[in-house]
Amino acid sequence: MSRILAIARLQALGRRDGLLWPLVIAAIAFSVNLLVFAAIGDEALDGTEPITGGLASIYIAALAFGAVAISQQFPFALGMSVTRREFAAGLGVFVFGQSLLYSVILTVCQAIENATDGWGMRLRFFGLGFIDEVGVPGQLAVYGVPMLAMSLIGVTLGTIHIHWKVNGVFATTAGLILVLGGLAALLTWTRSWPAIWRWLGDQPVLVLFGLLPLGLALALTLASWATLRRATA
Repeated sequence: MSRILAIARLQALGRRDGLLWPLVIAAIAFSVNLLVFAAIGDEALDGTEPITGGLASIYIAALAFGAVAISQQFPFALGMSVTRREFAAGLGVFVFGQSLLYSVILTVCQAIENATDGWGMRLRFFGLGFIDEVGVPGQLAVYGVPMLAMSLIGVTLGTIHIHWKVNGVFATTAGLILVLGGLAALLTWTRSWPAIWRWLGDQPVLVLFGLLPLGLALALTLASWATLRRATA
């Protein structure tokens, strides 16, 4: 356990920029939205509180840095006689801690946004509308579990790159496009989209943004470990 925690600390030190950049990117997106809403004015909003969608920037950045973590840290860890199991466990601790930290920050920002009526201009950047339906623990899950899943998507892509290089990443991407595109075509042909949207609309918030992303995170964990245990630096 001490070695795993040491590896997690190594991840934190080695990825200090990776911890900060998603927050910097989100802060830039937030600042741009503030300027846009200030220029629009309350009259143009006509009493509405639109959600900007800019919050997605921090999740995309987490995915990118999840992939970078593998390519930068894995060869160094093997050179320091760290086993693959220890590296994977340490990385898991780090990614979980990162997701928890970001979820706390976003929950606090969302509370401030609500208290100030959208920063005084009805701007909804951190708030997702439906998130007020759940308490603080639920809000932490709504923000944190998708963040964990996005980071693990990046980690999985990183392990594929370590094992099969660029061709593996492109082959995986092409395969996903074929599978998802084929599934979309099948659902369109069978006219199943309305039933799917109804089913999704009937699900509680914590199922859509908690349990489903958690299931994806578990699947990605298994996939990344299966690839990483056979990878070489």
